[in-house]
Amino acid sequence: MPYLCYMWNQLDILRKEYMALNLHEVINYEKFAMISIIYHSTKIEGCSLSESDTKVLLEKDITAKGKSLTDHLMVKDHYQAFLFIKEAALRKQAISIPFIQTIASQVMKNTGSEINSMAGSFNTAKGDLRLAQVYVDQKYFPDYKKVEPLLIKLVASVNNRLQNLTRNDCLKLAADIHYNLVNIHPFGDGNGRTSRLMMNYIQLYMNEPLIKIFTEDRAEYIDALNETEKQQDPNIFREFIASQQIKFYEIEIEKYQKKDKGFTLLF
Repeated sequence: MPYLCYMWNQLDILRKEYMALNLHEVINYEKFAMISIIYHSTKIEGCSLSESDTKVLLEKDITAKGKSLTDHLMVKDHYQAFLFIKEAALRKQAISIPFIQTIASQVMKNTGSEINSMAGSFNTAKGDLRLAQVYVDQKYFPDYKKVEPLLIKLVASVNNRLQNLTRNDCLKLAADIHYNLVNIHPFGDGNGRTSRLMMNYIQLYMNEPLIKIFTEDRAEYIDALNETEKQQDPNIFREFIASQQIKFYEIEIEKYQKKDKGFTLLF
């Protein structure tokens, strides 16, 4: 318990230090932050593009030699979905099932497809709710008939919490919507990316710094999701997200401080 108190206090201290840097005034900072988050999010899903490949693709529309078309489309779709949630947050758009479906459809716009099942056909490129059972990594997600009722409860809970959300509880709500949405697994594909976008939608809605889940911490990320379900304790995933945010703040603060060391010409 003392460590957890220290972690949340450290998160608050680093957030204040990060916000004091006024990085929103730095040219293209937000754009590059988004690109980096997109790189990590798609890399978690197995995308082969490097962070440099991702930047060149989104800035110059130049593809990486030897990398698959699907991976390039995955990155570009993710970027468009990110721009969509950014604009929606400015309008303070309430969260709804159609809103989440729109994000999922943008995530899968050019890589999704129609899936035929015993219960009917659904299209991942259109954000259709799945009509089939999903199994992954020794785990079954909820029966497809339970998807819509679960989403109705999730949306109502999140919108209710948004009404009186304090800054200190913002990150916890962001973690909660991510955890619950990815475990409802409402779509045939793109659930992880959509859940991470919804997590950052909460941050954007509250004018808080974006959250990056680092691809090198993928194993810990999956473990946190699994342990949260196993122990039925939302604090496990909240604490993982807090640790990722601390890591992000520390990296960005150190990067900013290095500018004061000056530049030396090399010949």
